[in-house]
Amino acid sequence: MKKLVLFIIVLYSVFLTVGCENKMPMPQVEKSLSTTGKNITKDNQKPDLSDCSSVESQSEDKVNSDVQDIESFIPKGWEVLKKYEKLAISKGDLNKDGIMDKAFVIEQSNQSEDVPLRNLLIVFGNKNNTYELSIKAEKAILNEIEGGTFGDPFESISIDRGSVLLKFFGGSSSKWHRYFRFRYQDNGWFLIGFTEGSYEFIGDSMDCIEDDYNLITGDYIGEIVEDGKVKTVKKNIGKKQLLNLKDFVANEYDVQSQ
Repeated sequence: MKKLVLFIIVLYSVFLTVGCENKMPMPQVEKSLSTTGKNITKDNQKPDLSDCSSVESQSEDKVNSDVQDIESFIPKGWEVLKKYEKLAISKGDLNKDGIMDKAFVIEQSNQSEDVPLRNLLIVFGNKNNTYELSIKAEKAILNEIEGGTFGDPFESISIDRGSVLLKFFGGSSSKWHRYFRFRYQDNGWFLIGFTEGSYEFIGDSMDCIEDDYNLITGDYIGEIVEDGKVKTVKKNIGKKQLLNLKDFVANEYDVQSQ
């Protein structure tokens, strides 16, 4: 009988101990931010995260500043287009006055249209840190349903070599890309370069066949497939009158018809 009582007392003590341990708070684990680019050292010392908040705030401040500078050019019910978590804004000197200018894409945000409209805007910077509108092109940007199976065809906008470069990509079973380069000259914006490419199976691999046109000089560099191999072709197609950006329609452009 004494052994049975002793066994019950020991068993109760074990249950009590386990119950207390389960009620103890779990130790907190330090979390690191993958965006900091810092790793925990081998001796388990915590990484120095003292500048993480400043890095994030600088990034947010930059985004806010980029948009605030051009807010007056964005109509109500519109917003700056965002692709790949990046705003479609680029800056650089476009009119060669040594002051930063901006090119950006805006899109309807009020859903008043089945397919939101998109506009390209280019603004020139002034010495007092303000901007003035240079051009608003209402048909220069493909909308979100014009990329085929691949979805939204808009890839990027950038200021490259003093010109505005628009890139689009789309397709279904066959893929394509189209790049348009505009430059400010003669007090207007003109299409000066055009590149288009398609992707074809050559042998066991898929290669990009690309045509590139310098619309100022008429020079052409293209690629054709002969005997299962890609061959480069260079020639001059002759100069043509440059197309003004205000008359440019992205989904209708054909270099051969200009």
